[in-house]
Amino acid sequence: MKHNNRRLKERLLEVLSISIVAILFIYTNEMMDNNLSIGIFTIILGVAGFLVYLKEWITKRFIKGTIFTVFLLIIMAFLLGDIWFYRYYSTPITSYMWMQKSNLNGLGESILSMVEVKDAVFLLVGVPIAESFAKKIYPLKAMALVPAVLFLMIAGLKPVKNIFIDQVDITRRYEANTFLRSWGPIGHHVLDTYAFFVDSGKNEMSPEEKRTVSNYFDKKNKQDSTYSGSLAGKNVIIIQVESLQAFPLFQKSSGQEVTPFMNKLAKDGLFFPHVYPQTVFGNSSDGELIVNSGLYPLKQGATFFRFPYNDFPSLAKELKKIDYQSYAFHGDEENFWNRQHAYPALGFDDYISIEDMQQDEIISMGLSDRSFFKQGYDYLKNKQNPYYAFFVTLTSHVPFSLPADQITLKPEVGKEGSYLTKYYEALHYTDSAIEEFVKNLKGNGKLKDSVIVIYGDHDGLFVKDKHEVEGYYGIKISDEEWIEKYMPIPVIIYQEDIQGRTIDKVAGQVDILPTLYDLLGIQSSSFFGETMLNGEEGEALILKGDYGAQMKINGKGRVEEFLPEDQKEVDMSDQVIRSDYFNQTID
Repeated sequence: MKHNNRRLKERLLEVLSISIVAILFIYTNEMMDNNLSIGIFTIILGVAGFLVYLKEWITKRFIKGTIFTVFLLIIMAFLLGDIWFYRYYSTPITSYMWMQKSNLNGLGESILSMVEVKDAVFLLVGVPIAESFAKKIYPLKAMALVPAVLFLMIAGLKPVKNIFIDQVDITRRYEANTFLRSWGPIGHHVLDTYAFFVDSGKNEMSPEEKRTVSNYFDKKNKQDSTYSGSLAGKNVIIIQVESLQAFPLFQKSSGQEVTPFMNKLAKDGLFFPHVYPQTVFGNSSDGELIVNSGLYPLKQGATFFRFPYNDFPSLAKELKKIDYQSYAFHGDEENFWNRQHAYPALGFDDYISIEDMQQDEIISMGLSDRSFFKQGYDYLKNKQNPYYAFFVTLTSHVPFSLPADQITLKPEVGKEGSYLTKYYEALHYTDSAIEEFVKNLKGNGKLKDSVIVIYGDHDGLFVKDKHEVEGYYGIKISDEEWIEKYMPIPVIIYQEDIQGRTIDKVAGQVDILPTLYDLLGIQSSSFFGETMLNGEEGEALILKGDYGAQMKINGKGRVEEFLPEDQKEVDMSDQVIRSDYFNQTID
């Protein structure tokens, strides 16, 4: 009887451990906004059984328990990492992301902000279950084989059907969520790893493909606008603001403007409130690539990591032809997003990072925006005109946590701790830092010779955060309204001699460079997008964004599906980068 009780206890513990693993898989799937299917559920149960089956081949009790304990805990930690990454980026982690592991430096606070208490339950429950395997032997090899075989059979049916009957390439995807929706977190990682090795490396272009790209650029619309060449010869100062969306502009908190200085520049300059972010897996670095090169970012992986040494077309290179010097500034480590290699490839003469600055005030990930702009101004104040200065801010990064002594925005009563209040506080701080910088330029007479360009790199609040805005304002926002009113980023182009004007044209980040070329009188047509000043109805192609799928925003701010010519355009840009097109000679 005692022996039978022990055996029953062992069976129950075995079943419980399998259940814990299966529940964690299901939990991961749910937290990544993916509906369970029979195929995904079979994979979940099959993997759990397969783990037990493999364990039973090991005869030594301690080795068996130790290996299984470590393996189980690694799986649990890996899946929780999947959840946290998805909460932050709204996309599952991919193989290319591991190339960007240096970006984890300084992101501890942002990562911790994604952790929820319920996540820890699985680790707390899983540890004693896993430890139990170090002490017991559970002869369930035959029983565990059943779900393992079912897993191999049923999980294999779908790819077999797709490959041999439907003749579909199961590895083809535009963005990572495609694998996630079809195969769940486990299947995503398997197929993503396969696609990584298939997709790695540069692609050679045939002479005909090169001519197609060349003809595309040659045929671009070079129609002049009333502003064409009006800013030729001016210093160009571009400020990419971390997580800046358009909707906080002209908003108030307890009667105080959230972004008073940017509001003033928007009123007195050219203001584009309906520009859509087009970043993909490179996040901020993708914004830098788009605005400086006029290219779309890669569909998979960060361009700055995959092809940092490409011969990119760029604003800095075009300005260099007319004797400009170009400088890039960022308040983080120089290797963050691999900028130390990518910036020279974009034509910058110098890159000033946190290592080159006095680290007198650190907020969150790096140098505070106020110190950053002060030191940036000190660097520029004696530089000879004309120059191009590119600034990338940092303080308004998720989770929008400012030290108490740096918060100068009064919160709405009863909303002091809300996520939107924190977002507004961070943007208010950055706004004041930009104001000090511009006032310094005006004080030494540099502003009249300069054009200031401000835009957001990507969204700070995503559709998953919609409830935060709804709760703050007491309104209901549909997904369509979110895309039209809350997803866009602002673009502000200010110069003392330009009359203020708001241009409501729908555009994408890829249209910023052509607009600057138009204003500066630069004749290059080696870019995608078009000037936002030509009076034509615009549109924006969203490559991924926070919606997990590509889409087109038409001139009225409504969502449409990609047309074949739209797909051809983004595919061509991808091919241009992957082949290093601009470093090749057309036959």
